[in-house]
Amino acid sequence: MVLIAICGWAQKKAVVWDTPAVDENEQIEGYFQTLIEVTRVEMDKDETRLFVHLAERDDNSLRFAKDTYLLADGKRYTVKSCEGLTLDEWTSLTNRGRANVVFHFEPLPQNTQKFDFIEGDGERAFKVLGIENAETKAKNLFPSCWRNDATGDWEIAFYDECAIYDCRFWNYKQRTDKGGKYVLVLESNGEELTVTVNKAKHSKRTIRIGDKSVSCSLISSITLPDYPTKDTRTGFADTHYQPGDTVTLVGWLRGIPEEMKNMGDEYSVSYQNIITNKQDKSYTKMDSLGRFTMKIPLINSSEVFFDWQRTFIRTLFEAGETYFLLYDFKSGHKLFMGKNARLQNEMLALPLAWSSYVTPYEEEKKLTSDEYMKGAKAVYDDNMDELNERISKHPNLSERYKEYLKGNYAVGIGRELMQGKFSIKNRELSKGYMAFASELWNAVPKPYTLNRDYGTFMRDYVDQFVDDKYSVNFGQYLITNPGDAIPSIFKYFRKAKNIEITDEELDIMRRESELNIALNRKLAQTEDEEEKTRLEDEYDNNEIVKKATEINERDDISELFMKTLPLIPVFQSLSIGDSVINDEMLREIIITHKLYKRIEQDRQSFSDEVMEFFDENVKSQLARDIINREQEKYLALERRDISKLASLKKNDNLEGMSDGEQLLRKIIEPYKGKFVLIDFWGTWCGPCKEALSHAGEMRKALKDIDIVYLYLANRSPEDAWQNVIKEYDLLGDNIVHYNLPDAQQYAIQNFMSIYQYPTYKLIDKQGNILDVDANPLDLDSMVEFLKKLE
Repeated sequence: MVLIAICGWAQKKAVVWDTPAVDENEQIEGYFQTLIEVTRVEMDKDETRLFVHLAERDDNSLRFAKDTYLLADGKRYTVKSCEGLTLDEWTSLTNRGRANVVFHFEPLPQNTQKFDFIEGDGERAFKVLGIENAETKAKNLFPSCWRNDATGDWEIAFYDECAIYDCRFWNYKQRTDKGGKYVLVLESNGEELTVTVNKAKHSKRTIRIGDKSVSCSLISSITLPDYPTKDTRTGFADTHYQPGDTVTLVGWLRGIPEEMKNMGDEYSVSYQNIITNKQDKSYTKMDSLGRFTMKIPLINSSEVFFDWQRTFIRTLFEAGETYFLLYDFKSGHKLFMGKNARLQNEMLALPLAWSSYVTPYEEEKKLTSDEYMKGAKAVYDDNMDELNERISKHPNLSERYKEYLKGNYAVGIGRELMQGKFSIKNRELSKGYMAFASELWNAVPKPYTLNRDYGTFMRDYVDQFVDDKYSVNFGQYLITNPGDAIPSIFKYFRKAKNIEITDEELDIMRRESELNIALNRKLAQTEDEEEKTRLEDEYDNNEIVKKATEINERDDISELFMKTLPLIPVFQSLSIGDSVINDEMLREIIITHKLYKRIEQDRQSFSDEVMEFFDENVKSQLARDIINREQEKYLALERRDISKLASLKKNDNLEGMSDGEQLLRKIIEPYKGKFVLIDFWGTWCGPCKEALSHAGEMRKALKDIDIVYLYLANRSPEDAWQNVIKEYDLLGDNIVHYNLPDAQQYAIQNFMSIYQYPTYKLIDKQGNILDVDANPLDLDSMVEFLKKLE
């Protein structure tokens, strides 16, 4: 009894600030930089305790100096110890990059009103300035943010520069202080609004906004506290991929640090395009205070990423909504305002776990599929356990928050699982492996754009079923047979194109494909050359194969086959069934995605037949716009005739030559006395085309160098070759293109030891092949090197 009385007396003597407010805190991010939030202050007669929440990427580390101190009224109070960290040592935060620690300092006077928390006197020391009791802070209206006590939402904010309300900036037409009670007249775009702010009491104020009276609490934490009520809504806004309202984002990066100002005044939000599987970005300009408004044309409700160099935020935007983002580097707030911004605020307070499963380098290609699955499943289970722990600690988390995170974790690990097949021994996937992938596939919420990684998961998951049905693994290579896709395509077009092919003939084509796949599987399993020859002869002499060959050699059949080649992967994907492609919208997305990848690869317009199929099977206007835009682009390129330009070599002067060195010397002979930069590329090579898209920058940087750009294309169809040249404007007096026959191209490549694409080689003015890294994308080094040679 005596001990309890003593403890109770000591507790009464301590001065406690719950959720204190601050004047300035730049440490509010928690991924690229350390997040530091002072959550509680206890000023006892013997010591002052600072309760601090830390967040950091879990593969990073942080350090607090042993000379960390508090500064109050010009006097230092040094740190004595820290629970949870060892001072002056680099520490990784093992709990998913988070930790709650307690710093013990020399005792501040218990009547202290405000103090600073400073991590030593180093140049880049952590600083949280102007820490004070929230009740004291609430008595000063400027600056302050206020939360609606009933709804839990961010309601309004008051700064010297402007007010924030209803996702808008408001100027002050009138600002009257009547002894702590304020009468404000706000103006925005010609609209006026009267706001009456009553005196603060226990960090609360009653605020009358127009005709609405609201009980509000000061927001002193970095993000909004837990919402006071449950939100049982489920599901997310779905435009069904039709053109609709864009998302409007109004934002303020308040008090941008000096080191960030050299990043310019552009602000960006990026999001993944599920059809192209590429990152799209929206940009806008910030004003001198860091304020902006932007329209974001999302395909549907989507995961979005905010300007990671300055504001590392990963969240979800729903189609048609308006959001206001405050990212305050001065007072340390990260807040969303909006009629439907609860989920976004919950994700700021309790962000998605960043986790993945990557095969250790030493185990690459050594793990079985079950071993890899075990590792991926452990990460997934850990994510779900951590989410359940959050739900237990924060019982009012919205159902949509839970739904979104569960879906995001399913998509993320699903992507890792399907990408993992490239790291697995022999790429052989067990039934259990694909069963787990299917479990994740079926756990994904709609719309499909909600999670950035869904496009990759979708592609790899669907492709795996296609590979299982149509492909044979020959060591490191997959040999894919069109299978029943071709007869299905002919059946689809039979009537419209007046193709005279019977059901019996279509069945023969299907059976021949089955025989071909069976042959390849047998060939893959035997190393005996005589047995391989016997199997191939048996296949060639099969009556079904002979009949199928006769059908395929007919002029009408071969003509339609060439026109509909891009549809083969489409029909293969659609053939895997409803268990995978389980709704019409997903079917349209897969069709559009396959065709987009094909036109991007081939760089040629589609035939009328392909476009007819697309128009008949895809109703989403957004999807139609993407394919139609690409189709029009390549039609326009094809109408531009460059066949007579001197830049395109017809190879007549190389006829009959087969030696690689002789071929190269003949090609570069006219350019002696100039540097020659050779680019080995191909129309089928994605990295090659990405590099070519920057060719204009390269030519500009090297404009003062006497140089010839020589492009040698590998295995590139004539039309696609010319289209790429036109698309990237690779034309000029000092630009030369060759599209050599395969034998001559490979002869040159063998002579120059070219094993990957793109590869660049540099030849000096005397015709010597230089043994240097001639990567034109490293322009500064390239310019410097060539100037030295000159």
